[in-house]
Amino acid sequence: MTNLINKAVEIKKEVSIKNDTSSKTWALVQEVAHGEIKANGKMLYIFKNFMKMYEDKQLDISKYFDEKANDKSLKSILFDTDGNRKTLIAKDFSHFNTKVLITSLGQNWLNFKTDFSYEYKALEQISPVVLFGLANRQYLNLDKMLTETDNVKVPVEICLEWNIFNSKDLKDEKEKSFRENLVKNIFTATQQGKHYYCTFRGDKGILDISKKFFLPKKVHSDNVVNAEVSAFSKAMQSLTDTDKGVIGATKTLTQAKEGTPAIKRLNNEIDELYSVIFKSLELIANSNTKNAQQTLLDIHADVLGFINADNFNSQFPKVKLHKVEFNPRVKNTPIDVLNGGDVIKYVSNL
Repeated sequence: MTNLINKAVEIKKEVSIKNDTSSKTWALVQEVAHGEIKANGKMLYIFKNFMKMYEDKQLDISKYFDEKANDKSLKSILFDTDGNRKTLIAKDFSHFNTKVLITSLGQNWLNFKTDFSYEYKALEQISPVVLFGLANRQYLNLDKMLTETDNVKVPVEICLEWNIFNSKDLKDEKEKSFRENLVKNIFTATQQGKHYYCTFRGDKGILDISKKFFLPKKVHSDNVVNAEVSAFSKAMQSLTDTDKGVIGATKTLTQAKEGTPAIKRLNNEIDELYSVIFKSLELIANSNTKNAQQTLLDIHADVLGFINADNFNSQFPKVKLHKVEFNPRVKNTPIDVLNGGDVIKYVSNL
């Protein structure tokens, strides 16, 4: 009896220790989350301050350029000599950070990355957002653009007026096309036409939007791809990818013999593949196009190839023994689809 009591006490202690560790871990998780919320908010305020510094002529854009450059304007950062928007990537943001942002804070850019590595990383993240803000300065209300609540769990947000993205009244066709492509790439139909509120980081946060803003060619090409390749197609491609796809990269199913424990695992894999195949056939068959229906015939020919293979005949020897034919027939004439016979072409010539 005493042993049972002692064991119960030990179990209770163990549970208590586990619960205590769990509580401490959860507290740490919440602390990190709260820190992230605060950090996101502070990044927006840093952005706002840089915008004010620009207004007060404390942000010297000319330092971005070499001394011999003729045009040291903001426009020269954003556009080429033909008036096309430049593509700006990490190296450009890093250069802007080093030459413009860091020096505007009264720091020596030569040793800054070494002496203030974490500060450098923070400024490196804000760099594309500052450039985005400068490119759209006329649409930013610095005094009202940030919203903050008393709830510490709600992050600070920035209001991006729709005029930043609106292309309706633009006369410049290049700029109009650019804004239209940007909108298609970033916003859903329900998000368009109204002010957009977002945090600093996160999906469709101002950092993400800023980086896309400076990739005009990629935004355009992504839109073209999205118009031709649906989310469903992309998901299927990820499955059938020959390097990484769950189906495409798999060479064989579980190797098992009848009567062994592994056979159940193999049968489960086959059942799941059958579900995929049947659903795929159903979707193709329900598509009212000639290509879809032709695809069914192509699949039929592929299946015939497997049914006539040695593996199938070894499992069902009497099929071969009795010379069962699976090839289609037209008026008792067999069409050898395995060797290039085309049923549709054949009947079209009758």
